[in-house]
Amino acid sequence: MKDKERARRQDEAVVARDEKDLVGLCREMRRGGITRRHFMERALLLGLSVTAVGALAGACGEGETPAPEGTLPPMDETKPSEVTLYNWTDYLDPAIKKDFEKAQGIKVKEVFFASNEEMLAKVRAGAVGYDVIVPSDYMVSIMMKSGLLEPLDLAFIPNYELIDASFKNPAYDDPEENNGLQYSVPYFYGQSGYVRRTDKITEELTDWPPLFDPANKGKINMLDDERECLGASLKSLGYSVNTTSQEELDAATTKLVEQKPLVRVYDSTNMKRAIVQGQPLVHCWDGDALMAIDALGGDDEAKALVDFVRPIEGFIMWTDNLVVPAGNNSRYGAHLWVDYLLDPKVMGKNASWVWYLAPSTASQEFTDEFALSLMPTEEEQARTEIILDVGEFATQYSEAWRRVKSA
Repeated sequence: MKDKERARRQDEAVVARDEKDLVGLCREMRRGGITRRHFMERALLLGLSVTAVGALAGACGEGETPAPEGTLPPMDETKPSEVTLYNWTDYLDPAIKKDFEKAQGIKVKEVFFASNEEMLAKVRAGAVGYDVIVPSDYMVSIMMKSGLLEPLDLAFIPNYELIDASFKNPAYDDPEENNGLQYSVPYFYGQSGYVRRTDKITEELTDWPPLFDPANKGKINMLDDERECLGASLKSLGYSVNTTSQEELDAATTKLVEQKPLVRVYDSTNMKRAIVQGQPLVHCWDGDALMAIDALGGDDEAKALVDFVRPIEGFIMWTDNLVVPAGNNSRYGAHLWVDYLLDPKVMGKNASWVWYLAPSTASQEFTDEFALSLMPTEEEQARTEIILDVGEFATQYSEAWRRVKSA
């Protein structure tokens, strides 16, 4: 009976989530953010019949004049007194908020999340009032398909022209696939790997196996992140981090379950602290390694203690983005804030504080050299893979991660 009740509640949760997604899609179609064709494609992915989707598309459009494809709604250029940024912790130089307030007369309020999935759950549950959110690559695609984002008006983001071409039209937000509309601009990028404290493990490491070696029991910290952990396991097995093979995902899941007794903690917020305190192996992002080096003194001795490993089997490259969610308080304020963050001088100042890489070569002359010290080589960059939305198979990743955490 308990299993049946649990299944019923899970079904109700799925229905509630899908209903919210349909409401968002309806709103986007009415305001011209997506076409009728895109609405029907996304609604079909939620399991509706063709007949039901057609009827719903008609109902969504009742009383509305269809907007031409790719048309953006007019911008109300009334300045707000405040914009709210939903961001990762320690991912913005506090001085930049004050600089923006001086430049535009608009205060910036920050609210924080610890993972993409936590952020998505909150937004899907109905949280509104955020003007700009900072999701990672694959999450942009999920939010966009769920009708949770507003398309950007690049006429109000002129600094986007200074972003490097390699970061434009990414697979997770390609205007050619989105009816000519764009929903995100890049904020920072980096890589996922792990740090070896060289005073704890003297042997040079180059691959993923040490994170799964029983000899390292208690010496390992892993990110508390669904796609990052599964991605590390998949890469260690020679698979893509975006696999849609159940067999490959099962193998990666089994490997993580077997690894779990070796892991001291799953943590996506205290990687720097763990490195500084001497944890031998810490699954982390490159910026965490820089922050740890700085905390240890920032000198050559500190650099020698912290070895950031980019495994030879391949590893994840991520891009965090700036998006404007549906339900924002000020679309105009959001665009002003996004454009300000993309200014090369501001990007350089921010990168010098955050210690991740800005997607703008023009910003590097304004960036502290230390923040650029872990920039990957071309050979390392060639081994990277970006996490993408895997569509309906995403539920299999979530189930795999549940199995790991509950093991």
